[in-house]
Amino acid sequence: MLGRVRVMRYLPILVDLAGRPCLVVGGGAVAARKVEQLLAVGARVTVVAPRIGARIRELAAADPAVQLECRPYQRADLEGVALAFASTDDPQLQESIAAQARAAGVWLNAVDEPERCSFVMPAILDRDPLVIAVSTSGASPALARRIRDDLDATLGPEYVAAVNTLAELRGRYAPGRARQQAFLRLVDAGLLEALRGSDLERVGALIAASCAGLVEQAGGSDEVRG
Repeated sequence: MLGRVRVMRYLPILVDLAGRPCLVVGGGAVAARKVEQLLAVGARVTVVAPRIGARIRELAAADPAVQLECRPYQRADLEGVALAFASTDDPQLQESIAAQARAAGVWLNAVDEPERCSFVMPAILDRDPLVIAVSTSGASPALARRIRDDLDATLGPEYVAAVNTLAELRGRYAPGRARQQAFLRLVDAGLLEALRGSDLERVGALIAASCAGLVEQAGGSDEVRG
């Protein structure tokens, strides 16, 4: 029997938090950034802190998905939340939140303290719908941000166009192994290069050749935009 080889400390995943309750403990600038990130993906956010800064109050005033609790953190604040962020300047409180989150089975990010985290936040390049996450497994967030910025400078708009093209094709053709192989052929045949050159005729020819024989879904789109 072959043994399992551990190759990563963290499993990279993308989580759907739309409509789900999340907790941010802390009221400062770093906590505000976490609130902004959670709101961007549609989460419901409770912020708990004795002092809540102006930016978080602005976010709460603009979005009913933010609930403010201007008081000290309590263990009960973890009940029912999908995940939590601990962003305070009190090391003892940070450790207490981390221990209680582990006991409650709540995923926790203690900001800039990977040893207390059950998940770490990557540096994110967001070109919706294309999202690229870069992580150093907590070793150096600064380096992760540098790598993200290098990718941002390198990847042209053809990558977003390719994502949109493939998304539309996914809606047109029935799922299955044949569709998967067709999309692989399309990407390998030069889809990115054709989009980079704005050669829509070439894009259409590549799609026709790669997707020939696929079964169309009822109501699928007849038009694919580059």
